[in-house]
Amino acid sequence: MREMSRDLVAADERFVLIRTKLSVPEVPARRVPRPRLVRALGQGLGAKLTLVCASTGSGKTSVLAEWAQTAAGDVRFAWVSLDGGDSEPLRFWRYVVAAIGSVAPGAAAAAARRLTAPVVSIPEEVLPLLVNDLAGLEQRLVLVLDDYHTITDAGIHAELRQLIERMPRAVHVALASQVDPPLRLGRMRAMGELAELRDRELRFSDEEAATLLNRVHGLDLSAAELAVLQARIEGWAAGLNLAALSLAGRQDRGRVLDELPAEERFLVDYLWDEVVLAQPRDVRQFLMHTAILTRLTGPLCDAVAQREESDLMLRELERANLFVVALDPAHEWFRYHHLFRELLLRQLRRFAPELIPDLHRRASAWLAEHGLMVDAIDHAITAGDVHYAADEIERRWLEFYSSGQATTLLGWIDRLPAETIDAHPVLALVRAGVARALGRLDEVEEWLARAESAPASADTPARGLGSSIASGVALARSMHRLALGDGPGAVSWARKALALEPDVGFAEHATASYFLGIALFYSDPDEAEPLLRNYLAVVPSGEHDVRRYYAMALLAEHHAIRGEVDAAEQLARKALQVAQANGLAEHPPTEQVHVAIGTTHLARGRLDLAEEELERAVTLARRGGDRVEHAHALAWLARVRSAQRDPTGARDALQRARELVPDAGRSILQIPVHAVEQQLDQPTRPRATNQSDQPLTDAELRVLRLLQSGLSYREIAAELFLSHNTVRTHTRHLRTKLGATSRAEAVTRARELGLL
Repeated sequence: MREMSRDLVAADERFVLIRTKLSVPEVPARRVPRPRLVRALGQGLGAKLTLVCASTGSGKTSVLAEWAQTAAGDVRFAWVSLDGGDSEPLRFWRYVVAAIGSVAPGAAAAAARRLTAPVVSIPEEVLPLLVNDLAGLEQRLVLVLDDYHTITDAGIHAELRQLIERMPRAVHVALASQVDPPLRLGRMRAMGELAELRDRELRFSDEEAATLLNRVHGLDLSAAELAVLQARIEGWAAGLNLAALSLAGRQDRGRVLDELPAEERFLVDYLWDEVVLAQPRDVRQFLMHTAILTRLTGPLCDAVAQREESDLMLRELERANLFVVALDPAHEWFRYHHLFRELLLRQLRRFAPELIPDLHRRASAWLAEHGLMVDAIDHAITAGDVHYAADEIERRWLEFYSSGQATTLLGWIDRLPAETIDAHPVLALVRAGVARALGRLDEVEEWLARAESAPASADTPARGLGSSIASGVALARSMHRLALGDGPGAVSWARKALALEPDVGFAEHATASYFLGIALFYSDPDEAEPLLRNYLAVVPSGEHDVRRYYAMALLAEHHAIRGEVDAAEQLARKALQVAQANGLAEHPPTEQVHVAIGTTHLARGRLDLAEEELERAVTLARRGGDRVEHAHALAWLARVRSAQRDPTGARDALQRARELVPDAGRSILQIPVHAVEQQLDQPTRPRATNQSDQPLTDAELRVLRLLQSGLSYREIAAELFLSHNTVRTHTRHLRTKLGATSRAEAVTRARELGLL
């Protein structure tokens, strides 16, 4: 059983991929081949998008799977079976990238690395890398997104539109959906970029219906009986299969055909009596009990239905054509046909609603045992086991956040009853902190107030955030004030938190010291230094290594400021190793590591390397939304550009820092803002505005297209057969013309102007 569990999942650092979601569904050996539809799908490859849009039970998945399994060898299929849990941008795109990588190794490697961050701009940082990677494909690739109607996030729709518009001709997207997706279909249709299959094309012809009923199901119906069925069901695939099951072994076929409803919704209810109730009792019970599951495997079904040998039952249901679809070649994982599962769930809610919580509870226990905690928590909340769910969320929130499931985390907390939050006030703290990390700053104070007003707050430790809710709230408010650019407010709240942690030498006191050290660093790095060193000495490496490498990076920067360049470089490189070892290279806090490395390059006169490190720091800081961190990186970038005799770039970066933190000259003392401004001799010059009326040269456009790729300036120079200095010059011109302070902002602005 545990071996099969390992087959089930593929871990990409802390994010767990369900492998069966990336498998092309098995096409049953006993089926009706549909070559006319497969030919139509193949002919649509000349367009950018194929849309298979039809009602449930129309055979959308089956025909796409047949196409994938019968296509010529020069076409590869990357498949994602979507569900409601995938309506979260990071999760959605991780599955897309994993699907592409499973059939074209390396084709999405850069995008996959970028997606390891919990917060990242998909349009600005991920899709350009993905498009560039896909541009190198020589063999045609079809990306199939099955059940796309389960995606409700407007951002995902916009991002998919962006991918479809810009992907190379070797890549084709195919969507299966019950409704038209919001992808500007009319425009694509008018431009010949859309191929479509709809209900009308998917309906079985008279010949296909006869083959299904007589050859596959072995009914031996007469021409007249076939005509009656077609007149009632009109080629609807699911209806034909349901009718076949109701007719199997019946002597009174005439009565069944006469009573067969003509409308789809009545047909399904009618066939509940004719098909499901005609099954043996143990089969009916199995179907009802396992209907709560989106994916089925023998051991999971054994646990939920409290029986044995469920794997044999699943295979028998598949052989009997009872709407069970195999999800893997080994036929260990299955799902019910969507229509059939909806029918089972409706009847379960009608006839045995009291069973539903226990069924979800059993599913949750099995999934948790096998490490599938996202599904386990979903089932637990549905079962009403909210305190168990709250305990697991409280224990694992950092893991979920770090693996890019921040929106899922917030959704879980929002689903919990108010009394559960009152009993687990740490979750209110977590909710506030994650909202801050996502840039939803207007939500933070509300949740902090809930945390400190909860009845259990007086006696509850804040698990990694302090020994009490009070100290945890104070620390959270400190970081919130810092994110808003209020350095003094951040210091004040951090001092309050430290006063609430009097036990020197304990992790909670060291943690409060760490946060006070961060708040102080931007105004008094000398006072901050011993606090940060204390944290490193007291708290061992472990799950909070993000704090460890952040503290190391701040200390490395302080070494560089004092001229201790060797110590700075050694500590900065060690901080980078910790970040990379924990899969956190793309996380916003890692910006400070790049600031530290940039300061060491600056101290050694390696200005080009310093600028690239600080550009990277600015990109990561923008991603996190912390104004002080962002302004801090920009101020260092201004200093480097000033040293490079790039006064325009330096002024732009410095002015942007002042916009983020108006008192930047006082609160970021370690960056001599005023000295840089005096060197530039224009301290109050306004930031450059959009100069898009100045056309870009062909050379600048070529550089611009590669700026979005993530390549370094030296790599861009090698790609374009230019000198490194020429690329930097073009980049400076691009920033000026586009009114940007960094390459990332230049790419964003160019995209807004339609230049990319």
